[in-house]
Amino acid sequence: MADQDEHPSTPADALAALEAGNDRHRSGGGELRTYSPLDGRHAEGQRPFAAILACSDSRVSPTLAFDLDRGNLFVSRVAGNSVDAGTLGSTEYAVAVLGVKLVMVLGHSDCGAVKAAMEVAAGAADFPAGDYGSIGEVVAAVVPSVESLAEEARSVDGCVAANARGQAAALAAAEPVIRPAVERGELRVVAAVYDVETRRVELL
Repeated sequence: MADQDEHPSTPADALAALEAGNDRHRSGGGELRTYSPLDGRHAEGQRPFAAILACSDSRVSPTLAFDLDRGNLFVSRVAGNSVDAGTLGSTEYAVAVLGVKLVMVLGHSDCGAVKAAMEVAAGAADFPAGDYGSIGEVVAAVVPSVESLAEEARSVDGCVAANARGQAAALAAAEPVIRPAVERGELRVVAAVYDVETRRVELL
């Protein structure tokens, strides 16, 4: 059974819980802690304390990265961890209905969607719908973050970080749910990057 901890009541408490969990994960001392007041009674509902917008990459598992049991994180995933109608609406639900205190956009090292967006920005690739379906739309959501950097600064790591920051900024500015909650001090929106090799989550 997971260890029970007090449900985070502030954005600072929520971020501290995530950072402590990543420390446990990196040290190999995983405990699958829970901060849910329901304490494993998942059939009764959910009380997550943070929402994570993560990439779909199979190497990235937010619950494992933060050493948390079920019921603690409300996770939305799309390749490139970008803001679209689905990820925005899901995050708004987490804030307005579930009362999460923290939203994190979690990019990761060696992101394929970011690398594809870099190729598009460089004019070296495109993804026409007739051949690639909706893949081009997913990649296109990342291209503005790549283009926000000077060409000489467009390393994969640099573009991954720029994308996480850009998507977090877009979430933080979203009306009518997220921006007001941030302004009231009830919510914080942050960007971070997960290193696939070291398993470290670095706050940006």
